[in-house]
Amino acid sequence: MSLRSVVNRGLLKLLVAVIAVVVVIVAVDVRLVFDAIIQVSLGDILVLAALSFLLIGASVWKWGCFLEYLGISAGFWRLFRLYLVGYFVNVFTPSFVGGDVVRSLYVGPSVDKAHAVSATFLERYTGVVAMLAMALCAVFISKAVTFEIQLLVVFLSIGCGLATWFVFAGTIGKLARRLHAPEKIIRMVDRVHEGLVWGVEDFTLVAKTLAISLLFHLLTVVNTAAVANAIGWSAVPWTGLLIVVPLILIVGAVPISPQGLGIQEGAFVFFLTSVGATPDHALAIALLLRVKSYVLAIFGGILWLGIRSPRILASNDHP
Repeated sequence: MSLRSVVNRGLLKLLVAVIAVVVVIVAVDVRLVFDAIIQVSLGDILVLAALSFLLIGASVWKWGCFLEYLGISAGFWRLFRLYLVGYFVNVFTPSFVGGDVVRSLYVGPSVDKAHAVSATFLERYTGVVAMLAMALCAVFISKAVTFEIQLLVVFLSIGCGLATWFVFAGTIGKLARRLHAPEKIIRMVDRVHEGLVWGVEDFTLVAKTLAISLLFHLLTVVNTAAVANAIGWSAVPWTGLLIVVPLILIVGAVPISPQGLGIQEGAFVFFLTSVGATPDHALAIALLLRVKSYVLAIFGGILWLGIRSPRILASNDHP
């Protein structure tokens, strides 16, 4: 890919972000958003800081489970620091992938690159599965969301199930062979499959990481509710949040603007208003959560200065 095409893609994503931000701003009363944000107290900030620690801690715990299964030794606090570094890198990349790659490379001085990256991917992927499972279960007990949103959750869950089957059952490789794809493509597909399938071969590992993922996403709901309470929205429908928070995270992860800027805020406004929030409260929640992620990113950038450059083994160099 040429430098020009990279620049053009970057400019296009920036344009998307600008348009999305303008649309969101037009849809709300900015003065009311500001009034909601200034209600946040020091006590609220301390609660959100504690929740941030728990959220990152849960992610690090799960990441560490996959690494430990591979025989990769990395202490909790080192992984915690690397997670914050990932936050910093994500500020400058279109999605969370950039931060995931960087933290994978810094896991240890003599770590198999393929295994380190696959462990990070599985940490993310089990999170998506648990998140959609949580939302799907809530669909059957909540009356706080519309039928259309319920249907969206069902379709996304089916899509996730099919994707899981395609990736982990070797279906993509079989399909590539049936279609007589080039040998280079088939080898690449087989390598990706081999690099991931180890993570689902152990039932105990799968059950443990899915349970941690569920804990993490329950904490994201608590985190959202805590911000809502801080800005004055106290009548939060908990079962509704169990459904719409995962949808907001999925929309915000779509890499069509820098770090989901504008897109994520629009998702907050759309989905939170569907469960009873006012547009100004919804945008205030989105902005506070974004500011929180930037504060974590600043800490990550500072910590990165004290972490040695990675020396990672290629897959064929691993003992």
